[in-house]
Amino acid sequence: MLRKTIIITILILVLGSLFAQRKPKTLPMAFDNPGNRRILKTETSNHYYYRSLPERSMNLNVKGIDKIALRSFAIEPIKKPQVIFIVNKKRTTVDLELDHRLNGYYMYKAVDFTIPEGTESLEILCYHRSIYFRSFYTVAPVPKPKKIRIPNMRILTHAGAMYVNHNADSKEYYGFDRDQSLVFELNNARNATVYVRARLTDRSVPSFDLYHNGEKIQSYEFTLKRSTKYKVNGIRHLSVGIKVELPQNSNSGKYELRASSEHLFLARPVLLKSTSK
Repeated sequence: MLRKTIIITILILVLGSLFAQRKPKTLPMAFDNPGNRRILKTETSNHYYYRSLPERSMNLNVKGIDKIALRSFAIEPIKKPQVIFIVNKKRTTVDLELDHRLNGYYMYKAVDFTIPEGTESLEILCYHRSIYFRSFYTVAPVPKPKKIRIPNMRILTHAGAMYVNHNADSKEYYGFDRDQSLVFELNNARNATVYVRARLTDRSVPSFDLYHNGEKIQSYEFTLKRSTKYKVNGIRHLSVGIKVELPQNSNSGKYELRASSEHLFLARPVLLKSTSK
């Protein structure tokens, strides 16, 4: 029972942390030309609220903001409290609705006002001298960019895929010849080994070259010894294998196996275990 309670508590804390990270942040706004101010004391905080000078409006810089929330309170009961929003001399009058009483103040419900696109300045006008205001805007949470995981290995070009059978096991190999190289990419600082076999057709010796990022690294040559344990459907004689150790890959690198003789080769790149912690 105790273990279950601990697990539930941990889940609640984790979910709460995720919610807090995604919750939009609300920030106060400063009036450009505030008049008188009065402090509003609550159980959790103390904030100044403002009223304009007589018969004057207060200005807000709303450049880049699409909506504000205007909070207000009065120090005495008012029969019909109103606030006026002015944008480019166009007025919008909104009635203030009483929400509750707090320490003798008359607290009104917050008023949301949508800012017309392209507006840089907003005027707040109120003819009631006993009402004080404070404005807020919401900063939308910026989503974290998704981390794109590049595959550790990508096969870019080859001359066809075939299965090489060994007893009851079957592995996919990629073909390459004089017309089509095998090109693959290693990423995330991963390294690999390549196992290569050749189709034997006559007494000519199969050979191929290894390239790393366009630079020739080494040439490889087979013997004419045939494999008796590895089989491929459609291929009569398959050579014994060559193990190719690739150059170290510090981040991302492109590798190419290019045939230098008239043979079909089959190759299987195998990722090595990562040594990073």
